[in-house]
Amino acid sequence: MWEKKIVEIRDNVKKSLEDLSYVELNQKPSKEEWSIAQIVLHLAGAETRFLTLALESAKRPSGRSGTDVDLSVFDDPSQKLKAPIEPPSSQQNKEDLLKSLDDSRSLTTQFLENYSKEKLKHQSMNHHRFGEMPIWQVLELLGKHEQRHLQQIENVKRRIR
Repeated sequence: MWEKKIVEIRDNVKKSLEDLSYVELNQKPSKEEWSIAQIVLHLAGAETRFLTLALESAKRPSGRSGTDVDLSVFDDPSQKLKAPIEPPSSQQNKEDLLKSLDDSRSLTTQFLENYSKEKLKHQSMNHHRFGEMPIWQVLELLGKHEQRHLQQIENVKRRIR
């Protein structure tokens, strides 16, 4: 299920950038908030971290499947979450942002090409925020995280225009 959803969500993220100028990509709605460019870099960085962890964990059989973790925290945009790593604040162009999304997605593609839910059903990974979780749930984590930030991008667009 999430294998298909993450593709759709990523396509929507890319579409949301199409009509943005360089200035709009890099404009912050307020001093404390991220620009759209920073949100995109955060998405690419998070995907890289999530999938690197999943790929490394998949290579080391744990013998325990872990219980699905509750990822509903991503469903409520009013619930503020602190990112463990702040994205760079340097100015970015659209082409580089799209490349960063494609580069991070290559890890997800590698994961999907080499593993299946069945193959990983007895393996878990340890996520810094959610603890021990089934490796395959990384796709739901990725999708919910990206969907949350897609809403943030749309909100920023409305506020800077």
